[in-house]
Amino acid sequence: MAARVTPLQAKHEVLGARFTEFGGWEMPVQYSGVVDEHLTVRQACGLFDLSHMGEINIVGPMALDFVQYVMSNDVHKLAPGRAQYTLLCNESGGIIDDLLVYRHADCVTLAVNASNTGKDLEWLRSLADKPPYRGSVDIVNVGEERAILAVQGPKAPKAMQAVGLDVTDLSYMSFRLMGDDGQMMVSRTGYTGEIGYEIYLPKEKANHWWDRFMGVAGTVGIKPVGLGARDTLRLEMGYTLYGNDIDESTNPWEAGIGWAVKLGKDFIGRASLAESKAKGLERRLVGFQVEGRGIARSGYSITVNGQVRGRVTSGSISPSLNVPIGLAYMDEAVSQEGTAIEVIIRGRPVTARIVQVPFMPSRVKDVVVTE
Repeated sequence: MAARVTPLQAKHEVLGARFTEFGGWEMPVQYSGVVDEHLTVRQACGLFDLSHMGEINIVGPMALDFVQYVMSNDVHKLAPGRAQYTLLCNESGGIIDDLLVYRHADCVTLAVNASNTGKDLEWLRSLADKPPYRGSVDIVNVGEERAILAVQGPKAPKAMQAVGLDVTDLSYMSFRLMGDDGQMMVSRTGYTGEIGYEIYLPKEKANHWWDRFMGVAGTVGIKPVGLGARDTLRLEMGYTLYGNDIDESTNPWEAGIGWAVKLGKDFIGRASLAESKAKGLERRLVGFQVEGRGIARSGYSITVNGQVRGRVTSGSISPSLNVPIGLAYMDEAVSQEGTAIEVIIRGRPVTARIVQVPFMPSRVKDVVVTE
C-alpha cells in the first residue's frame, strides 16, 4: 500500500524536502538539514506539518465519563479549554498510546500518534460499545478531514501575532477555538521543550495557513522543520517516543511518566498498574551521555562491568550540546545518575554515563517574545 500524504505535500516538494515513511505516511524528514532546523527551533521559530497525527472526537452525553474511564490521568479535573497529557492503557497496564486530551464544554478531542490511530480507534470503539456507554458515546475519526501545524520556538508568539493569531494570553496546556467558523483549534502545546503552539484545522485550509507563516519567515526567522529535528528536539527534553521508548510492553512507572497516572480513580489498567507500583521497578528509562566516540542507536546493548544491564531505545547527536545522547532502559540496580556504563556500538564498548534528563533546560512555559 502506498504511503499517505498530507495536504501540504506539494509545499514540501517545492521546498526541496527529503521524505521518509513514518506511520504509514510520506513525511518530510528534513529541508535545510537536521542540525540547522533543530537550532532554528531553539533560537527562533520552526514550522512543522503534523497532519499525519490522528484527531479523534469523543461525543455524546457520557463522553467525559468515558474518557475518564479509559485514560490514566484525571480528565475530570480539566476545565473546558484545557489540555492534558495522558495514557491509553490495556488491562495489564501496557501503554497502547500516549496522547493529549482536549476538554471542550460538550465533548473531548484526542490527539493521538499517527502509527497508533487505527488501533486506538478500534480499542476505543470496542469499549464504547459496552454498557454503560453503548448508545451514549460516539467515537468520531475527524483526523481524515483535518490538518495540524506546529509553531515552536522562542519567537513562536511573535510568529502567531504576525499572521493574525493573537494568543499571547494563552497559558501552557490550554487552547481556544479560533477562525470565523470556530473550526481552528489552537493549543499552547508542543514536543520540543520550547514555547509553542499546535494548530488543528480543516485540511482545505492547511495550505493557506502554511503560506501565511512562510510569508513572515523573513521578519520572524521561521523555517520549515521535518521529522529529523523533531526527534532530536524531543530527545534533548527526554520526551518519550511511542514505538521506541514506550509501547504495550512498558508501563508508566518504568518509563518515567507515572505522573500521568492517577490511581485514586478507576480506569482500565488501574489494578495492574497499582500492583506494578507496589512491587517496585525492575528497570528504569534513563538518560545517558556518550563520552567516547560513536552514536548510540535504538537496540544497542549497554553493559556495566562487562555484563549486559540495559538497552538503548533512542539515541542521536544533540545539536544543542554537540555530544551524543540517548535514552535506555537500565536494570534498576544500576540506573542511578552518574553510573559509568558502556554502550556497545558496532561491536565495541564505548564509555558513557547516566545523566539527568532533560539534557538541557526546557523553556516550554516561557512567554517572553524574543525580538
